[in-house]
Order: sequence, then C-alpha cells, then structure tokens
Amino acid sequence: MTKKIVTVCGLGASMAPLIATKIKDHLKKSGIAGVEVVTAKVPELASAVVEALCIVTTVKIRQDYGVPIIDGTEFIMGGDGQETLEKVIKIINT
Repeated sequence: MTKKIVTVCGLGASMAPLIATKIKDHLKKSGIAGVEVVTAKVPELASAVVEALCIVTTVKIRQDYGVPIIDGTEFIMGGDGQETLEKVIKIINT
C-alpha cells in the first residue's frame, strides 16, 4: 500500500512543489519507497488529504483534517529542512 504525504503552500504553485521535491529526494536517499508526495492548494486539502499520513505546509492551517500538520517553513527560511524531514520520516515509520 502506498503511503501519501501532502505538501501545501498558499497558492500551491511554488513552495509546495519545492518541498515535495525535497521530501522525495530525501526519501530516495534514505532508501524509503512506497511513498507518494503530492502538492495541493489550501482549498484542495479536504480531497488531497484522503488517506494521507500528514500535511507539510508553509501556511497556517486551522482546520483539523485528522492527520498531523508539520510546519515546513524551515525550507523557506534558509534552513536545510532536516528537522521537518525527520518528522516526516518518523510519521512514515509509525
């Protein structure tokens, strides 16, 4: 069964795809397969999050979608995203 991670930014056009790429690259380097990383806009979350393990986002999400929400702003604030990636890996492995 494929696991799913959803990345979200305000418009879904720039940061969400960037974060998705970083997550995919990290999973590949870590030898983790069977994980689909998809991007979405905030209005699309209700449908995008179906069967997802978590949401990685650069915007404030106030609605509860029943999955963990991980702050992904580390990727856009000059960090390497390592802390965020570790949280994602932990969720994948649980």
